[in-house]
Amino acid sequence: MAASLFTYSSTSRRVIPAPNSPPLPIHIKATNVVFNPDIPEVHRGLGLDDFVNFLISCRLRYAISDVPSEFFPEQVCEFYYTATVNEENNAITGTIGHGRHSVFITAELLSTALRLPLFEPFSEPPTIERCKRMFDQLGYDHSKAGTRSALILRQCMTPGWKFFTAALCKCVGHNSRSGDQLSNYEQQVVCSLLLNKRLDYGALFFDQLVQLLRANVRADHVPFPRWIALVFDKFFAADYFSHSGNPIQCPRMSVRMYQDDPLDTDIGISDRMRE
Repeated sequence: MAASLFTYSSTSRRVIPAPNSPPLPIHIKATNVVFNPDIPEVHRGLGLDDFVNFLISCRLRYAISDVPSEFFPEQVCEFYYTATVNEENNAITGTIGHGRHSVFITAELLSTALRLPLFEPFSEPPTIERCKRMFDQLGYDHSKAGTRSALILRQCMTPGWKFFTAALCKCVGHNSRSGDQLSNYEQQVVCSLLLNKRLDYGALFFDQLVQLLRANVRADHVPFPRWIALVFDKFFAADYFSHSGNPIQCPRMSVRMYQDDPLDTDIGISDRMRE
C-alpha cells in the first residue's frame, strides 16, 4: 500500500461528515499526488522517455503534473469527507475551512481547472470492446489472464506498456490499493491517449467521483486529490488558502508542459511507441 502523505482524522473535526463516510481516518496517498517522471532502470530503453515527454505536452498534463505550489491536504480531505451530490444542478458540494466555507464542483469547473478547451467538439470515449482490441494490438497476452478474460490485467502486458499503464493510472485513477487491473474508466483514458482523442477528461473524472460519492461505503483514501486541489486553487483561492492547515510542498514539472495543445495532425503516442 502506498505511503500516506496526510492522515485526516474524523474524530477531531467540527463539521458533520457524510452519513456513509467511514469512522476511520481519511488518507491522501503519495502515489496520486505527484507524478514521478523517473523511469525505473528495468524499464529504460523501452521507449518510455517518449511516454514521459508525451505526458508533458498532452491534454491530460494538468491532471497528471500540474499542482498548486502549496497543496493543502486538509482542505481536500474535508471536502471529500463532507461532499454530497446535488442532483438538481449536477454538482458536488462540500465544505472547507472547518465548515466555514461551502464550495461546489461541476464538470465544467473541473474542465476549466484542467485547462481543457471548452468550446471544441469532444470525441466519445472508446467502447470497452474498442479498448480490448487496442490492447490486443499492443501485445496483450491473454494466456496469463487465466479464466479472468473479462478483465484487463497489467501483468498480461509487455514490460513497457505495463509501466505506462501503471504510471498513468496511479495519477488519474481513484483506487490507491489495487494496481493489477484496469477499470473500464482507466481503459478509456489509456486508449483515448493512444488514439489521440479529444476526450472531455473533466466530465469523465467528474462522473467517476459522483459514482464514488454515491457508493454505500466511502473509501478511506481521497480519490483525485490533485485535481480537487486544482479546482480549489483556481476558483476558491481565498477560502482555499485560509484555515488551510499544514501544506505539502509539491514542485511543478518543467514549464514545457505549458506549450500549446497537440493538433489533430500530431502523431499519436502509440505510433511512436509501438516499436
